[in-house]
Amino acid sequence: MPKRYAPHLALALACSGTSLPHQVAAEEVFVLEEIIVTARRREESLQDTPVSLTVVSGELIEQTKMLSVNDLEQRTPGLNVRASDNGVGSALQAYIRGVGQFDFALTVDPGVGTYVDGVYLSRTVGSNFQLADIEQIQVLRGPQGTLYGRNTIGGAINVVTRKPTGDTNFTAEVIGGEYDFVSFNGYAEFPISDKVSGSISALTRNSEGWQDRNRGDDAGNDDMWAVRGHLNADFSEAWNSHLVIDYTDIDQNVYPQVLSDFNPTATFPFFANAFVLGPQGESCCTPNINGIDNSDALNELDRDQNEIWGVSWTNTWDMEGMSLKSITGYRDMDSSSYRDADNDSYDHFSVGSAFDVQTVSQEFLLSSETEGAFEWLVGLYYMNEDGDHLSDVTVADGLYEALSSLPDSVILNGVPARFLAVPLDLTLRYDRSQETTSYAAFFNTTWHMTDDARLNIAGRYTYDEKDLDMFTLKRASQTPILRPGVTDPGACSDVVADGNGSRVRCEDDWGEFTPTIGVEYDFSYDVMAYAHVSTGFRSGVFNGRPTSTEQISVADPETLLSYEVGLKSVSWDGRLQLNGAVFYNDYEDRQFLVNRPSESADSALALVVDNAADSTLWGAELEFVMLPFKGLTLSGGVSYIDPEYENFDVVNPDTGELEDFTDRPFTNTPEWTANLLAQYEFSLNNGGRIQLRGDLAYTDEIFYTDDEACTCFDRLAADSYTIYNAGVTYFSPNEKWELSVFGRNLADEREIRGGFGVDAFGTTTVSFTEPRRYFVSLRFRG
Repeated sequence: MPKRYAPHLALALACSGTSLPHQVAAEEVFVLEEIIVTARRREESLQDTPVSLTVVSGELIEQTKMLSVNDLEQRTPGLNVRASDNGVGSALQAYIRGVGQFDFALTVDPGVGTYVDGVYLSRTVGSNFQLADIEQIQVLRGPQGTLYGRNTIGGAINVVTRKPTGDTNFTAEVIGGEYDFVSFNGYAEFPISDKVSGSISALTRNSEGWQDRNRGDDAGNDDMWAVRGHLNADFSEAWNSHLVIDYTDIDQNVYPQVLSDFNPTATFPFFANAFVLGPQGESCCTPNINGIDNSDALNELDRDQNEIWGVSWTNTWDMEGMSLKSITGYRDMDSSSYRDADNDSYDHFSVGSAFDVQTVSQEFLLSSETEGAFEWLVGLYYMNEDGDHLSDVTVADGLYEALSSLPDSVILNGVPARFLAVPLDLTLRYDRSQETTSYAAFFNTTWHMTDDARLNIAGRYTYDEKDLDMFTLKRASQTPILRPGVTDPGACSDVVADGNGSRVRCEDDWGEFTPTIGVEYDFSYDVMAYAHVSTGFRSGVFNGRPTSTEQISVADPETLLSYEVGLKSVSWDGRLQLNGAVFYNDYEDRQFLVNRPSESADSALALVVDNAADSTLWGAELEFVMLPFKGLTLSGGVSYIDPEYENFDVVNPDTGELEDFTDRPFTNTPEWTANLLAQYEFSLNNGGRIQLRGDLAYTDEIFYTDDEACTCFDRLAADSYTIYNAGVTYFSPNEKWELSVFGRNLADEREIRGGFGVDAFGTTTVSFTEPRRYFVSLRFRG
């Protein structure tokens, strides 16, 4: 037991109703309960963990009615979760301290790693799972990798589900709400034998969409179900085996998007209106920015379909003075999405995407017992991801057919218009297969130099191999997107013809050692400070979206050097917990998908993956939990970050010369975020109790593009906004029944939370926060 928590633990138990000696139980005292985390692969108090992290318990998830991982943003300083550009609500694009993932494509690795029961999720599509039977979620800030799993450069979201203990209990909850929202969540735990226990949880969720569509189903609906089962076996006092199997099925529309701006004089709108729609007496398109909950988009093909299943098998052997743990994981994801957000029956701009990904991982951890002057952990990690990613992009549907059928007498810029049919054919198909293999060895040590001072030294070596095979085709003209010829990167083969299309292959490997060193010091029983220097690494990446042979590119690995000083404290007789950290990050060779207009008729849009920037980011986070008086709990946090580019040089695709973009803003990184939660609970005369809750989450101005040359720039700079939620819950006298009424986004704050714009397409599409919604829930505990 951490020594500074010893005086408070007994009081915490008194408040929770556990029997204690008479002289303690008779006192009217209340303190914060100790929070146990596994951020360092061993159970320890949050206040003893020298890491900046936010912990959200399963109880808090139930009390505040968090419905998805996206809701973590409202409880976690410095975490920003944006809507996926492809409109897939089940895709998680998370940023911590300005580090995240610039694209959801198969070729790009997440900057923030997500783990479920110790298994790393290699793809962000499907990782925004619905929350059910969750024990705890830990959000760790800064580079991770010397303690577990895959190396992640920005941070980690560690989800721990309930582990059956052999007790018999069950819970069931039904939630109903506006837009015909109906959800059922059930959990049952039971013994199977003296040594084996099991549990099963199930979740269903259905609703009508909150964006009305005149064609097809409404957008923003829910249609999913999931199930997860646990088997936990203590085969002996020294051997525990824990098996988890989960399955999720999602079949709904994409997250609603809005055509915020449309330029009919841009290249593709001009040609589409002149040669495709004009002869029919029609034109495209009308923005619906003033009616964001309605859309005329032709969404008959819109979909967000996922079939995901996985296995986590953890075996732990306790040996004399040591513990050996094996974590075996398998994930299978079959995902399909399609979005059409141009607010018109004409298909001016739509994107379809399909993933088929299998991931196998194996991790071994050998650690010492926690007692003693020297603690250590060593680990080995292996991961193999084998995936296919098919993308279909359509811009100005029918333009190729219209132009190619024109007679030679129709002249544009001195040449027959039909000669432009193939160059202006942007019905693009990319069929990619990529295999990624990652190997790693890591260690983490703690030396108790004195009773109060500790030294931490850790390190990781990562070796990644990637092999990409990419087929490209313009669907309408049946011609290749990438012309056969020589490519510039040495890691990529020449582009060769393959039927009507073309094919290119890229293969490369990268290795990096990332060390960490830090110190901790206990100033008193209740105050601990720490300081550490850590390094992070994200391996190289291939360009999965080139629109010409010249744009085939490979970005080198990016690295991050992080300095952090933090404080963990408990005061006011155990009624106030205050944790904070100050950090400075040196972020080098940052990878970008550079989106630039191109003067070339062969592409009209340049998409190049490059190491475009070096930057520095400094800031701070502060979190607190307080018990002002009996029944009232206040908690919250605030984060500040100041990012600045040291250099940001991008090659102009037309001139080949470098352009300086150093003064551009950081994307997906609000300067300030803050949250506050107040819960007040009081007893009734009948023995029941009432819990009142109110919370808010503030997000400062945020940029969703850094391309100041794009006409979409101002639109994709969202203003600051605050989300307010509230609820009231009645608990029956026997604690078996709970009735809740709650509301989300009570101020009906509708602000942009993601978007995408291309000048040549003439379109800017955006996603907005959900409208105000009210719900009622009934929960039974048996």
